[in-house]
Amino acid sequence: MSNAIKKSRNGSVPAASWRISYGNLKRTARLNSENKEADLKRFLPILIAGSLLFLTACAAKQLPPPQWTYEKEAIRLHIKADYKLNLDEGEAHTLLLCAYQLSDPNTFNQLSNDQDGLYTLLECSLFGDGAAASKRLIIQPGQDIKFTLDRAEGARYVALVAGYYILEKERMVRVVEIPEILEKKGFIRKKKTRKPGRLSVDLVLGPQQITTVSTETVEGQ
Repeated sequence: MSNAIKKSRNGSVPAASWRISYGNLKRTARLNSENKEADLKRFLPILIAGSLLFLTACAAKQLPPPQWTYEKEAIRLHIKADYKLNLDEGEAHTLLLCAYQLSDPNTFNQLSNDQDGLYTLLECSLFGDGAAASKRLIIQPGQDIKFTLDRAEGARYVALVAGYYILEKERMVRVVEIPEILEKKGFIRKKKTRKPGRLSVDLVLGPQQITTVSTETVEGQ
């Protein structure tokens, strides 16, 4: 007998034919489901292996950290001072500014948290762990100057301490991070290298505190 549903002479469909057809549909659906499960079980190990290979390849592409070596004129400072710089009793005064280069900011941050430590930082000398270089500057009211610093070996941060009459960390201390860039070399297959970037710092000194500090990564030499 064919699996097709046959009608009786009066046009109705016998119950037996319905049962046979319904049973065939159930068997077909069950077989399809079993085939899908078998396909999934067969391809699952392949998918897992492919994912592991992909993750391994991604891990292998991670680049080593940059070498924080010495570089000439790698830090540029632009300082603009208010005409009422370091205002005290209605008069402007010169300002002592210390520019530090740090390999690690922890000791610097600890010193900047109290007055004794701030006085130590205003000596503009290498205070201990984490200090790679320091430079002392005397800023005049209304002065607008630009100068460059050689980046010291190991330096990853630039810290600025301004000697205002009001001795408060929030007014006189700023720390910025030296940027990291991705250098690409080669024509066909480019080699990527992580390296320190050149840093440009714009510092605005207000009457009684550091007003703004903005940074930019300098392209080229």
